[in-house]
Amino acid sequence: MPSLKFNPNQSVIVLESKIFGTSNVTTARLVFDTGASRVILPWKIVTALGIKIDPKNTIQTTTASNIETVPSIVIPKMSVLGETAKNIEAIVKDLPDGSGVDGLLGLSFIKHFKIEIDFKNGFLNFSR
Repeated sequence: MPSLKFNPNQSVIVLESKIFGTSNVTTARLVFDTGASRVILPWKIVTALGIKIDPKNTIQTTTASNIETVPSIVIPKMSVLGETAKNIEAIVKDLPDGSGVDGLLGLSFIKHFKIEIDFKNGFLNFSR
């Protein structure tokens, strides 16, 4: 079972994700976020992956301060801690400057796995 050792005193859990686009592969630092319904990736990563953004394919998303209309995409394949899922729904949205991460690892990826979080010892496990 792949696992990540994290600092339970930090405010977020950050994971390295391998993302497979239509023409390229890249890695991204994503915050593990069960409150996000979809994976969120910034414009620069989506563009570098060669994933086409259809301006007509959008969804409305609610943030802490307002409602935004953002592009919706499908990521062909993603891997986190050695576990892979295909055809992951995501949205394209830049996080605020200074966030220190590329995006969010939301439920559209997380829902494919059994997740165990041991906050006492600082371990996050993914399994099928």
